[in-house]
Amino acid sequence: MKFVIRLAAAILLAVAAALPASANIVRDGSFELNNGSWKLTDGWFLGDAGRGAQTGVNSLSTGCFGPEFICFAAQALPTTIGQYYDLSFWLYADGLIGPEGFPVGQFDNGIRVMFGDAVATTILNFPTTNTTSDITTGGPSTQIIVRNLLATSASTVLQLSGYHDPSGIFFDDISVDLVVSQIPEPGPLSLIGMGLGCLSLCRWRRARAA
Repeated sequence: MKFVIRLAAAILLAVAAALPASANIVRDGSFELNNGSWKLTDGWFLGDAGRGAQTGVNSLSTGCFGPEFICFAAQALPTTIGQYYDLSFWLYADGLIGPEGFPVGQFDNGIRVMFGDAVATTILNFPTTNTTSDITTGGPSTQIIVRNLLATSASTVLQLSGYHDPSGIFFDDISVDLVVSQIPEPGPLSLIGMGLGCLSLCRWRRARAA
């Protein structure tokens, strides 16, 4: 009976080890540390701009002129070849909202996010959500999610390119997470079945002995 219990415990531990875990692989994705994790070209700013921060006080912004994506912020991420990743970030663009709640100052802007050699997303003329008539006050950000980005290298460069004329477009809380299936694969399911079967056998033997 002790052997059965030990076997069941070992199987359950194997199941726990077989199920993948996910964690954000972006360093300083909230930009609060400002520890040099990001490589910035001219035209990019990391710090407290008074707007564009979804959490904390810092954000990453660009005031580069377009329409070309010639300046960028980048970070090399540790990835697994053949694995898929989900990308998410919060985006805010400067602009002016009139008293009736409609944009009265919509400025040319654009972002392009690269995941390795692949374009993850391109967004042109992202609308402002500023809630005041002051361009430097800011407003709520919008979460952008891009799913199932394939890693083809053990090190994948996440590159953010953008422009905004005449002011800024802001990023915050950038996350890249390994895609985790919500349904265990057949291997873990079989292990779970074996573990439950062993536990049931153990209970049956105890009841019979009594």
